[in-house]
Amino acid sequence: MNLSAELSQLVDQLEPIARPGGRGRALMVMGVSRGAGASTVARELARLASQRSQRGVWLFDLDFTDNAQARAARVSGPAYDASFGRDLPWQLDGGQIILRRSSVQNLYVTEYHRNPGSALRASLRSAPDYWHAMRESIDLAIIDAPGQSRAPVELAGDMDGVILVADARHPNPEGVAARCAAIEARGGVVAGVILNRSEQARSAA
Repeated sequence: MNLSAELSQLVDQLEPIARPGGRGRALMVMGVSRGAGASTVARELARLASQRSQRGVWLFDLDFTDNAQARAARVSGPAYDASFGRDLPWQLDGGQIILRRSSVQNLYVTEYHRNPGSALRASLRSAPDYWHAMRESIDLAIIDAPGQSRAPVELAGDMDGVILVADARHPNPEGVAARCAAIEARGGVVAGVILNRSEQARSAA
């Protein structure tokens, strides 16, 4: 399904992409379950927002083992440091996160590089100073949170909003309610719910 029209309306609500004072935003896109389509929504939202961005849009892929967003965006060229010199929201043993330019102008995507012979051990944590520095430097960060993991909920309180994505064929209202409660318990704000794979994708703010 082409989500462009639906997500364009969401981008319209973000105008201007950078808020007064030049501060950007950080939004998390989180699947209610595995296969809900959150990664597709995150990628399309980042692509559309980048067309209106001046300082850039960063797409963070929290599925460190797969790098699916980097492949889909056809990243290339040099690696950039995405740390801002701050404590990071992730702790990775056995590798590092880098940022690379995608095939879309003004869109950059994270990529995990594993050290040879090392096993990945990852954890996530609140890091408000990091996201503050990010907002001062870029227009928008889109965080793609894997639906099969609850770990990204730890970042919810640092976000400007969390967009949940549910599969319209199996909407799982109990799962949506539980994920909303977990996000709000950590100080996060549920910005809306997208029902994906319906005859016409619907969102609820």
